[in-house]
Amino acid sequence: MTIPTDNKRSKKLLTIILTIPIAVILLSSAVFYLAKQDIISFTTVNRGTLINPPMQLGDLHPLRRDGGEFLFNRAESRWVFMVVGGQDCRDACERMLYLTRQTHTAMGKKVDRVERIYLATDGPLSPELRDFLEAEHSDMTVLQADGEAFLGKLKNLDINPFDASTFYVVDPMGWVMMYYRAADMEQLTLTTLGKDVLKDMGRLIK
Repeated sequence: MTIPTDNKRSKKLLTIILTIPIAVILLSSAVFYLAKQDIISFTTVNRGTLINPPMQLGDLHPLRRDGGEFLFNRAESRWVFMVVGGQDCRDACERMLYLTRQTHTAMGKKVDRVERIYLATDGPLSPELRDFLEAEHSDMTVLQADGEAFLGKLKNLDINPFDASTFYVVDPMGWVMMYYRAADMEQLTLTTLGKDVLKDMGRLIK
């Protein structure tokens, strides 16, 4: 007895339909095993280190020099390069200021989508730092926030949140979501890091 062609096609189609979920499960299991054994990797393409979970900077109620609170998630809110320091900022901290300035300038048409912030976590700026920022980084917004609260929010980081070789990226809604750390203060290292920042920001800001 010959099975009609239509029945054969139906059986093949049914077999394919039933096989697909099994194949997906087997493939998923294989991928999971390979990832667990570090045979394959699913690392992200970003050069910066993602902060998980991100910290809401607005929870610290950062204050401007005039005493007003700096607010996020507004129509005029922008992305932020944030350098964290104290009443003084020297050596590595000062290099981060220059790095963020040069990187910010290099953003070209997107320069207005990002602003720079210096977050002081141990009180008002020293007269020396205030004069330095006004002379060399006049576009920088200076904020103050409680250092202990800042540290508590980022205590799970693999680095010291106050590391002077580090600066943070904050999104327009106020989430501190990524950081960059320079391995050293050599010019080649900083230039390479700046290029990495530009690549990441190019993907983040469309």
